[in-house]
Amino acid sequence: MIKMLRIFSLAWLCVGAAVVFVGCESPMASDEESELREQLLASNRRYLQSVAAGPVIELSRPPSDVNAELTDERREELDRMSGPDAYRDRKMKLGPDLIGQAEPDTVGMSLKQAIQLTVQNNLDVQVARIQPAINEAQITQAQANFDAVFFTTFDFQKVDTPQPPAGAGLAAFGTVQQDTRSLTTGIRKNFATGGQVAMSTEFTSNTRVPSFFSTNKWYDANVALTVTQPLLRNFGGDVNRSQILLSANARREAVEDLRRQLLDSMLETEREYWGLVGARAVLLIQERLLERTIADRDQLKQRENFDVSPVRLTEANSFVELRRADVIRARQSVRIASDRLKRLIYSKDLPLAGETLLSPVDEPVDMPLKFSLLDAVTTALRHRPQLQRALHEINDATIRLRVADNQRLPLLDLSATIQYNATTALADEGVGDAYSNLTDSDFVDYLLNLQFELPFGNRERESQYRAQQLGRQAAVINYKRVAEVVVLEVKESLRNLQTTYQLIDAARAARRAASDNLRAIEEQEEAGVALTPEFLLDLKLSTQQRLANAEIQEIQALTDYNTAVASFYRAMGTLTERNRVEFVDDSPMP
Repeated sequence: MIKMLRIFSLAWLCVGAAVVFVGCESPMASDEESELREQLLASNRRYLQSVAAGPVIELSRPPSDVNAELTDERREELDRMSGPDAYRDRKMKLGPDLIGQAEPDTVGMSLKQAIQLTVQNNLDVQVARIQPAINEAQITQAQANFDAVFFTTFDFQKVDTPQPPAGAGLAAFGTVQQDTRSLTTGIRKNFATGGQVAMSTEFTSNTRVPSFFSTNKWYDANVALTVTQPLLRNFGGDVNRSQILLSANARREAVEDLRRQLLDSMLETEREYWGLVGARAVLLIQERLLERTIADRDQLKQRENFDVSPVRLTEANSFVELRRADVIRARQSVRIASDRLKRLIYSKDLPLAGETLLSPVDEPVDMPLKFSLLDAVTTALRHRPQLQRALHEINDATIRLRVADNQRLPLLDLSATIQYNATTALADEGVGDAYSNLTDSDFVDYLLNLQFELPFGNRERESQYRAQQLGRQAAVINYKRVAEVVVLEVKESLRNLQTTYQLIDAARAARRAASDNLRAIEEQEEAGVALTPEFLLDLKLSTQQRLANAEIQEIQALTDYNTAVASFYRAMGTLTERNRVEFVDDSPMP
């Protein structure tokens, strides 16, 4: 029994020695990571230094001559006549839908509700949510390579071997019949060093007729401990845990892809929401323009037998039908915008196949935004998921480079086995007696194997290492390329903010000027100015069209500005925070 304890002590000693090496890394690993990190920080520092002197800026507009000349009372009057406030209580007329309803059912929706539904239900986001779970399963799959494995093998062999005729007195040694049954069982475990420890036991039942021994049936038993360990190639945690690390990086990349998809889906939702707001406003503007044109055409009809020629009346009818066509197109735009938003939110209560129309309840805001180019660039470099993903790709390339570097080494594997053997000596002894005899430790095998291999030139592995060097170089360059794209997007989004904010005031001034022009014409009409065809067709109708165009440009500028604000936060990678969507990745990583 004491000798058996020695066996198990030796086994645990070997296991402990292997565990010491778990997670071994190349001594150059940390130095390489530090050097690479410094290069990337220096690259980012270059962007920040170039904008370090920039102040905090508030969006502003150049002064408008039109607004400066109008009194406050006149501006309020013109805003009641035209512009967004003039259509606040007006209802749309959409006409029959695809299922024959004269007027569709409508459901009010705020921008906050639309974004919440998008985050919860959007199909693109749902697909992106699945990939991290797939990668997490792959991490477990890679970790399972180091799980202990119980194994067992059963062998059965029965042979009947004919022999040549024996000489005189040896007839008993003619045909040989042998029955061998063996069962091997044990546990083996791989370690991050690349080595393996296996402890096994085997017992064998032997039957042989004729037998040279004192019995025709006996039992063998043994207990073996085997340790194998690569000493050069395939040694260390850099190599043997590489698949775990790559799977973990793949999961991190999938998480960044999910965050990017969230940002893109929220931006698209805001864009479609404000697009729906703009489409509804355009429809209301076109409907009012059509009503005004019809009223003026009817005035001309009343003068058909007085001073309106058939040509002029036909021209008026042409204006009516052209503006009716604009209304039809505007109705289609509203329905399409509603369907596009429904596709993004993917709500079971508002199926895309249904004809329920979404009605936005929020109005575009016109508030100046403060920004700092330095803060914007810094935030983008820190938060944009594309940059984080590029960093993980560099990490992937570094891991593969280390593995390729290790594979350039010669193959030098060490294998050591100690095996205790025992057998039965008497005919009435069984398997238990064979195992009892193991405690005597009379028969011990010591096996040692050292294997060495070195290809001449080693060209295959050297070329693989060179390929991985270039791959990491490409990953570093790609990070810098992505950083350039991110900085460009931030600057473009800021310029778009400035432009759209200024366009609001320019479009509003143009709309007020056109409205003031139409108001003056209507005052002349009320004062008794001759309602000639030229007055109605050439002056009044063209002014109405100009006012409608200005109103459309104003609402377009407002919705573009609100979309530009969302695009700016998306360019910085903080659109989720702006919309109060908490993004948490709490899954444990290896």
